Order: sequence, then structure tokens, then C-alpha cells
Amino acid sequence: MIRKTVAMDDYLIRDLDILAKKEHRDFSGALRYTLRIGLLAIENPELTVQEIKDILEAKVDYEMGNVSTLDLNDF
Repeated sequence: MIRKTVAMDDYLIRDLDILAKKEHRDFSGALRYTLRIGLLAIENPELTVQEIKDILEAKVDYEMGNVSTLDLNDF
């Protein structure tokens, strides 16, 4: 992991601190998480932030083996 120094406004730091506490993350984790969502939102303007969060959560579930293949013939 590369470390960089970033200058941020006080209000942004306060908002990230609040998000970190709500999400049970440390400050760096909250910053990485919000940056990831923000970059994905820029790349995919047709998706809502909630849809992006749901996709990221589904990806983790899939990688952890918590989901099975959906057979559309069952419907």
C-alpha cells in the first residue's frame, strides 16, 4: 500500500469521522471506502450510490462463497 499525504477541509474530515463510526471502520478505511464508491459512481453515472454499495456487497458475498448459482429454469 502506498502512503500519500492529502490535504482536506475540516468539514470533510468531520464527515469522514462520522461515517467511520457509523460503518465501524477506522478513518483510513472510511476514506478508502468512500473513494471507491465515488470513483465507481463517476465511471457508472447510471447507477445510484445504493446500487453500487449493493454490487460491492454482492461481490464480497460471491468471493466468500456465500452465494450459489441462480438457475433461471427454477422460475
